[in-house]
Amino acid sequence: MSLEHIVQKITADADEYVADVIGKAMEEAKTVTQEYEATAEKEYNQIVDSAHEKANEVVHRANAQGVKEKRINIITAKWEYLDNVFSTAIQLMCELPKDVQVRFLTGLVQKYQRSDAELIFNAADRERLGHDVIIALNSIRGSYKVTLSESTGNFSGGLILKEANVEANLTYEAIIASEREQLEDEVSAILFSDGSH
Repeated sequence: MSLEHIVQKITADADEYVADVIGKAMEEAKTVTQEYEATAEKEYNQIVDSAHEKANEVVHRANAQGVKEKRINIITAKWEYLDNVFSTAIQLMCELPKDVQVRFLTGLVQKYQRSDAELIFNAADRERLGHDVIIALNSIRGSYKVTLSESTGNFSGGLILKEANVEANLTYEAIIASEREQLEDEVSAILFSDGSH
């Protein structure tokens, strides 16, 4: 067999291996996404049900007050409960099982990473999740190198992706904040519907 045929065979085998690895990675990502969405939907429904009950209690108490004061109290209560819903969402993300968080954070870094980088976690998550995320990322073929930062951040969960002098805020607070504007009207409609729709 000629050298050219050997090179072609090695190239074909490598292409097949890469396609297989990519296929498996896509299936894993799909499974993780489905698990996360199912967990998130269940927890979201629990948050909405609890907040809906509390909001209704506030609304009923406010009915006994004057019209102007009633409006002020209702608006204030709605904002408080919206804040509570989004704060609870962050808390629930932090309480997800370790393996789910590792897969989620690994996927998040893959989505935003553009060069070699270091990851900054909060102190607890650095010990609990940091090494597993680093191992997962560095085991991905063809990915950029990732290291665990010695410094830690002051945030509830997630991480900061530091590439050279650029930092991407991938903390759970930042993720929820970026989605809040889009979700606020929808959440308000669910929490504060008067039942006439």
